[in-house]
Amino acid sequence: MKIITKLLEFRGMARRFFQKYQLIIEPVFRFVISYLAFHTINTALAYNTKVASPVIELALAAVGAFLPPVVLILMCALLAILQVYSASPILAALVVVIFAVLYCFIARFSGQYGYAVVAVPILFVFKMPYLIPLLLGMIATPMAIFPTVSGVIIYFVFKVIQEAATRQDITSLDATLALYIDVVNSLFKHKEMFITAAIFAVVILVMWLVRRMRFEFVFEITIVLGAIINILGFLLANLQMDINVGTGSMILGTVVSMLLVFVAQFFRVVLDYTSVEHVQFEDDDYYYYVKAVPKIDVAMLQKNVTTFSDDEEEPEEELTAAEQEEEDFDFAEHSDEIPEEEELTEDEE
Repeated sequence: MKIITKLLEFRGMARRFFQKYQLIIEPVFRFVISYLAFHTINTALAYNTKVASPVIELALAAVGAFLPPVVLILMCALLAILQVYSASPILAALVVVIFAVLYCFIARFSGQYGYAVVAVPILFVFKMPYLIPLLLGMIATPMAIFPTVSGVIIYFVFKVIQEAATRQDITSLDATLALYIDVVNSLFKHKEMFITAAIFAVVILVMWLVRRMRFEFVFEITIVLGAIINILGFLLANLQMDINVGTGSMILGTVVSMLLVFVAQFFRVVLDYTSVEHVQFEDDDYYYYVKAVPKIDVAMLQKNVTTFSDDEEEPEEELTAAEQEEEDFDFAEHSDEIPEEEELTEDEE
């Protein structure tokens, strides 16, 4: 119990710290995401060493820290196009078309979850892309499927571009068309890309549906269910479609992602299912049955814990007794006066 109390106290301190310094923490977080995005692009498409300079990456990240997610995505796309152009101008034209189509979906449907587009390719490098669908399944709507799937496609586009950029025999129109056809075919025949996008979409959708239900520990069950669906989806894909997904790294990455989502949910909201209340009320049109589950907070725990010292208890008890004697005395005085008034009234009669 003491451990839980300490954790709740730490949670309260962390939440208050974030609320106090939110204007500083959010730009720092965006700066880190932006830097990782630019560094990942320059690492995957290292065709222009001047653009891949750490100074340029830091400068771009400093700008991206104060821009909306959609603008950050556009900056990443321009950087990727510039890198590919250094290797093959013809291939860069195809990348522009692919990114333009994806950007239309991202700009229209991503909204505040646009960071998922850049976070998914980054987490693929760390073997933990499963964190994004599990996290968005807890906090987002099904519209988050679009930026998540777009991030998956962008990662596999980078892989295909890396293979196609090694071809240097592009000297005619026929060779250019053959290159475009090979890139498009490689992209559409990439079973791993479609399966990964489908599994992530199913995880987000199922988690969104389950967490809207009314039963106890719904958030915890939703996180575990999302992790199970993710693991089973990739295991079935490995068995039935023979895709190249490492089973061990996939399971380990999913478990670690699940634990991180539990931590995020702990700082987001903690519910006290031992103090559930059922409330009924009505208005002119409806009668309402409401199930209220209180949130656990440090302030609520402090209200329930009261400490009295021995020195403070005795004066309070003596004062209470003295006040009680005075009240008894006043009551006795008034009770003696009432019969006398009644006797005088009888004599007068």
